[in-house]
Amino acid sequence: MVDDQEMIRVLAARVLSDGGWSVATAGDIAGALALRPLEFDAVIIDTRLGPERGTELFDQLRAQDPLVSRRCLVLTGAVADPRPDDVAVLLKPFRADDLLDAVNGLAGRRPTENGPRDGVRPGRAG
Repeated sequence: MVDDQEMIRVLAARVLSDGGWSVATAGDIAGALALRPLEFDAVIIDTRLGPERGTELFDQLRAQDPLVSRRCLVLTGAVADPRPDDVAVLLKPFRADDLLDAVNGLAGRRPTENGPRDGVRPGRAG
């Protein structure tokens, strides 16, 4: 989960953790790259990371793995924000269920596979 707003990172991490995911967070591109995001089942990137653009991170990841767009979710609060055409988008404000459903969709989980209580081995979302 990459977002420059700590409150968003904390809330999203809580939602995803409650949904059975192991979550790592970063507030900027350098922090995200240090987490080695290509190893994650899902990568969630806000389009605006303070002075940086989340699309810059996405472009760096796609240069290393052309198929990473299948595992990326872009968050945006503005319809006019630039975003890659081949990436899932979740508009802010969103509900907790919307975030969890979007990440589960990226990873190919069905809704019945949510949560640690049903025995599903958690993946990693970053």
